[in-house]
Amino acid sequence: MIDLHVHILPGVDDGPPTLEEALAMGRVGEERGLKVAAATPHFFGQLSWAAVQQKVAELREEFARAQVSLELVAGAELMLDLSLLDLAPEEIPTYGGQGRFCLIEFPFQELPVYTDDVLFDLQTKGITPIIAHPERYRGVLQDPNTALGWLERGCLLQVNTGSILGRFGSTVQEAAEILLTHDMAQFVASDAHSVQRRTLDLPQAHGVLVELLGAERAEELVAANPRAVLAGDFAPRRPPQQYRRKRRFFSFRRFS
Repeated sequence: MIDLHVHILPGVDDGPPTLEEALAMGRVGEERGLKVAAATPHFFGQLSWAAVQQKVAELREEFARAQVSLELVAGAELMLDLSLLDLAPEEIPTYGGQGRFCLIEFPFQELPVYTDDVLFDLQTKGITPIIAHPERYRGVLQDPNTALGWLERGCLLQVNTGSILGRFGSTVQEAAEILLTHDMAQFVASDAHSVQRRTLDLPQAHGVLVELLGAERAEELVAANPRAVLAGDFAPRRPPQQYRRKRRFFSFRRFS
């Protein structure tokens, strides 16, 4: 399994504060059968993309020294912001530095008026945005078909394991299931931050995905599709389906 969304770099964001905890996360992932994890720290501009890549290389060396076999790939979780427009293509974090796919996060409550401008700018630079945890955004919670608009613009979607496992509440869990069962999501990842809270639980979520979607679709979401992204050649094979809200029918008895 390949996890495309992991906060594992020590002392960089709200992930592990120390190297020891980052190593512990790596060991947990290894024990659970995870093969590859993309290190995706929050990217607000404090660190350059070159600095992020250097820190990933350093942690990779620490993993080798500690005999942790989990493979690390460089990435970042971009915050949707106008400042991204000012970056040259090589300055924008993409998976493995290939300049093909990036992970981007939206504000949870309201989308800025410049959302489409930023997404379009990334695409003109040859970068396909992968939208992180859409099931947690208010617009999608109100109408899951909001996600269809992003897909029609050429974006891709990544659902969090915590949403699937019900850790953000039943409403978010239902939204995640709608996106998955309607082929609106192409990836599932942990968004892990530590060994205790929001951990590397992709293998656990995989079992739920098998029950919900079947073994073939589950394998696509946690292995085949992420592998293609890291290779720089992913293209969706399943067309998304519009969500139609179920009508509720009520029966009334006549009493005499």
